[in-house]
Amino acid sequence: MTAHAATGSPVRKIPLDLRLRRLAVRRVLDLSPSIRRVALGGPDLAGFECHGPSDHAKVFFPPEPDGDLVLPELADWSGRQDPRHVVREYTVRTYVPSSDELVLDMAVHAHGPAGRWAAQADVGRELGVLGPKTSKVGPTDRAWYLLVADETGLPALTNWLERLPAGPRVHAFVEVGGPQDEVRLPQRAGVDVTWLHRGDAEAGTTRLLADAVAALPVPDGGPGWVWAGAEAGAVRAVRRDLTERGVDRKSLSMTGYWRLGVANFDHKSPEANA
Repeated sequence: MTAHAATGSPVRKIPLDLRLRRLAVRRVLDLSPSIRRVALGGPDLAGFECHGPSDHAKVFFPPEPDGDLVLPELADWSGRQDPRHVVREYTVRTYVPSSDELVLDMAVHAHGPAGRWAAQADVGRELGVLGPKTSKVGPTDRAWYLLVADETGLPALTNWLERLPAGPRVHAFVEVGGPQDEVRLPQRAGVDVTWLHRGDAEAGTTRLLADAVAALPVPDGGPGWVWAGAEAGAVRAVRRDLTERGVDRKSLSMTGYWRLGVANFDHKSPEANA
């Protein structure tokens, strides 16, 4: 395994062995009414690697929560839009080799096969996990950090908070439905977390994240780093505001994890990173 950094980018990229694994649920923990922690394990987990806070994998689901899981032959699989398989992207919340568990934090909702599966997940049910293909390790030597997320980006934001060293100032904005959807986050001096509640508004329809970032003065005292993972329109608005205020685009790592009204949105599409 070798590591290299893209020219002009502070992000270190680590290529990994891309394998499709069949894993079974070992534990389920409700973090909030809208988020469940699912720990997966099994013999196929051997050799798994993950190093970056926002590393993600493709997760294969059965068509229905209590159905059988059928995994593709990768040589015959035409990608995430292949209608024969239900696939979604998930951030790896944690992987600790000594525990032999891969942990995913999953949003629970009634629409969509992934959300329904998460709502009914219990010990023994199986999922397929493909990847991560590459670990992306961002800089940890900046003077300040700004982290922005909704529920979909919350696992990666939590990973960032766990990995950042003591010293830099950290501002984090997280949009969730309400106080009941807040989860425990790592705390230390210099970290300021603001929860934004959308109430009865539909996810992806508010300007809560964009307005919160716009009201925050760009910190001084040295170069910073901005990471964002949320609905694509919200991420685009945050990016536009920061670049207009002079933040270097090379200091932005921002991705639209999903898009309102688009099923199985591709987070690698131009629309996700525009």
